Amino acid sequence: MLGSPAMVQLSRAEQVAALARMIAALDARPAPHFDAFAALFHGKSLRKGEAFVRAGEASDSVALVNSGIARMFYTRSDGKEFNKGFISATDFMSVLEALITREPARLTIQALTPMQLFVAPYSRLSELCERDIYWERVSRRIVERVYLKKVRREASLLMDPAAERYRAFLAEHGAVARRVPDYHIAAYLGITPEALSRLKRAVTRTAAS
Repeated sequence: MLGSPAMVQLSRAEQVAALARMIAALDARPAPHFDAFAALFHGKSLRKGEAFVRAGEASDSVALVNSGIARMFYTRSDGKEFNKGFISATDFMSVLEALITREPARLTIQALTPMQLFVAPYSRLSELCERDIYWERVSRRIVERVYLKKVRREASLLMDPAAERYRAFLAEHGAVARRVPDYHIAAYLGITPEALSRLKRAVTRTAAS
């Protein structure tokens, strides 16, 4: 069940320290010009249900997630939604296609719980990456992580049975599974909520045996 606890506002020193930990997880070497990097980011809170980016809107923002969970989804012309993925701490969050093409986003990013983000302009981050190989390397690793998630999900949807997709989801997104409604998970897995209920019962029986 999704809760909505009051968000604790971080001081600027706490924000900078959290950013430093996130970057160190990507590249443990000392970060040159870290102050210039951190200065590009500001703290932002999202309420449950609030959008970070909406389909049809332009966006030049990227975020690092400090806490909370979001979903990325497409909306068909008949209103049906298709979940593309979930984002949680300490993921990178943006509509990468829109940043690269500078066209309006085709999908929406919506907070499923209260979220704390560090947000920066993509154009300014790109300038920093072009000036320094360290930051170019960090940005490449972020893009590589996003790409691998995309490729693995596409392959799983095409090749794996639903039970295997669900087990892989639990392995990768255990915290998400406990906090997100089942209909969102079913939409992500490409199955009906009823099929997800059967899979959950099967997993429970297996664990108990």
